[in-house]
Amino acid sequence: MTIQDILDEARVEYLASGHHHCRPGWIQLKVCPFCGSQNYHLGYHLALGYFSCWRCGSHSRWSVLSALKIPRETIQSFRPSRAIDTTRPYERKRISLREPAGRGPLTPAHLEYLRQRGLDPNEVVNLWEVEGIAIAPRLSWRLYIPVIYQGERVSWTTRAIGDRVTQRYISASAEDEVINHKHLVYGRDFCHHTIVVVEGPVDAWKIGPGAGALFGMTPTLAQMRILAAIPRRFVCLDSSPDAQRRARHLCEQLAGFPGLTQNICLDAKDPGEASPREIIRLRRLAGI
Repeated sequence: MTIQDILDEARVEYLASGHHHCRPGWIQLKVCPFCGSQNYHLGYHLALGYFSCWRCGSHSRWSVLSALKIPRETIQSFRPSRAIDTTRPYERKRISLREPAGRGPLTPAHLEYLRQRGLDPNEVVNLWEVEGIAIAPRLSWRLYIPVIYQGERVSWTTRAIGDRVTQRYISASAEDEVINHKHLVYGRDFCHHTIVVVEGPVDAWKIGPGAGALFGMTPTLAQMRILAAIPRRFVCLDSSPDAQRRARHLCEQLAGFPGLTQNICLDAKDPGEASPREIIRLRRLAGI
C-alpha cells in the first residue's frame, strides 16, 4: 500500500508529483491538519517518507496520518520505500569552473579572522585550499572556499570576515559551477565510514577531516543520498532550539537507512565556536 492508496481510501485531497503546484518527488495535501492551511502547503516526500508544511514545519508520518483519522492499524502497517539511489551520478553543468576575480593569498585581515575562530591558517590553506579576496569588484573581504569533489574544484562559496554583513556566505551561481554545490557535501572527500554533519565550511574546518557541511541546515535530496551511503552519521548543528529541531528531524530521516545515526548537541553555540577540548571529545565520540 502506498501513501496515495491511504489518502485515496480516506478521501484526502492532494496533488500528485508532476503537477505544476507540486515539486517532483512530493505530493501536496490540500489541508494541513495542524495549522489549517488550505493551499497545499503540507507536502509528503515520497523517497524520504516525511511530511513538511511550508507554514508550520515538519511533522512525523504518525502525527499527520493520525490527525487525518487514518486507522491505527493502517498507519502501523505502512512503510515508505526509502528508495534513495546512492549511486546516482552528478549532473555536470559546465566543463570548467568559473571562479571570482580577486583571489589570492590570505591577507593579515583574513589570517586574523581565522585565528580568532581558533583555526590554524596553514591547515585551512593547505588542507582545504582556501584563498582570500581583499579589494575586488565583488565579494570583497571574504574567504574564498573551493568545493572539491573527487579532487576537482567543481564549485565554491565565500565567507565574509567582517561582522557588518547581511550575507555571511555567498556561493557560486548556477552559471559558475560545474556541479551544484547543494548537490554535494563539503568535505566529503575526507570522510570514509564516518561523517559529522555540520552546517557550514567553518564548522567543518574546526572539527577537521571527517566533518561534512551541508551549506545550511536543510539537506537536499542529493545530499541525503550522500549521507545515506555513509555507515556512521553524527549530526552536529547549532545548539539553538530551531537548529536542534532540524537536527532531530534530519536524524529521523536518516534513521531508516542502514548504519548508525546520532544527534550531538555541543555546549558551545556551534562547532565553529567550540573549544579545542570539546572538539577532541566530539572526534573521539565519532571515531574520526
